[in-house]
Amino acid sequence: MENKEYSEKKDFGTVAKETFKKISAFFARWFFMMSLLAAAIFCVFVWYSFIWKADWDDAQKQTYINEQAKFSFDKAGYKKMVDMMENRKNKLKNFPRFTGRDLFFPEGF
Repeated sequence: MENKEYSEKKDFGTVAKETFKKISAFFARWFFMMSLLAAAIFCVFVWYSFIWKADWDDAQKQTYINEQAKFSFDKAGYKKMVDMMENRKNKLKNFPRFTGRDLFFPEGF
């Protein structure tokens, strides 16, 4: 019969390792959570400062518009391409149907 009042004494090394594991797990959890919280706060700050509260003066706005206006839209070329596509669509739609003999089904369906 065992005496449960007196448990085995653990040596100092085992107790220190278990305590270190518990403390490090506690701090690792809190460090991870605080890192996520800091990243979320940083993302909100960037969103707020660059998107929500973007203060551009008229010169910066005009510079941006001029940079974006380098692409010129060729309206005549676009109209020509749309007309060509319409002509192809009409040719396919009004294409004469084949009324000759069917090679694969000579008797019909």
